[in-house]
Amino acid sequence: MKKSLFILFFLLISVTLSAQINMVSKKIFLDSLYRETTPENQIYTRVITNYSQKSVRYVVTDFYKNGRKKMTGATLDRDILKKDGEFIYYYKNGAKESVINYTDNHKSGKEITWYENQSKKCEKQNSWDPKTKTAQTLTLNFWNENKEQTVVDGNGEYENTDNFITEKGTIKNGLKQGIWQGSDAERKITFTENYDKGILVSGVSVDQNNVKLSYSTLAEKQFGKKTTPKSIK
Repeated sequence: MKKSLFILFFLLISVTLSAQINMVSKKIFLDSLYRETTPENQIYTRVITNYSQKSVRYVVTDFYKNGRKKMTGATLDRDILKKDGEFIYYYKNGAKESVINYTDNHKSGKEITWYENQSKKCEKQNSWDPKTKTAQTLTLNFWNENKEQTVVDGNGEYENTDNFITEKGTIKNGLKQGIWQGSDAERKITFTENYDKGILVSGVSVDQNNVKLSYSTLAEKQFGKKTTPKSIK
């Protein structure tokens, strides 16, 4: 009898604690594009720890399917991710990928990234001006996978693959300079861009059907301006 009462008491406590945890936090299932989805189709899981409490900032953590952390930091809005403060990102094996600071959802301050084997990859300095709504990123130092430093104190040659995008070119005073070339495996395009002191002057992308798109801003790069080839008479 006593044993049954103890088990019942334990179950009641467990249910109560579980209910309290569910009230405090919120779990969201996300697909590969970070859109909310069903548990069956989820690639990542997001947990907002103090969701039910009224707060200036909310702790947010993303998890891989294997249960390991993908990202952790704070958001200014519990329903929309507005990054603020330090965010730490991780590879799927648990190794640290990067540490990035944000101010009101914009990169601000030092940014450090590592390769999966934990050798240092890149050091950048980000700035955000809320008055002019302009952002700038300076590449200070960069090491390739062979641990060779190819950018030193903001000057050198940069070549990197980040997710689906590969790009290479010259860094001068921390900014992209001259001709940069690259490819986007997801969109199946190659591109050539011209920069002056970090500002995109012009760019041309070519897709798998040899269709060219010209652009002069990164926004245009996303949507593109089709250029039709001249007919030969």
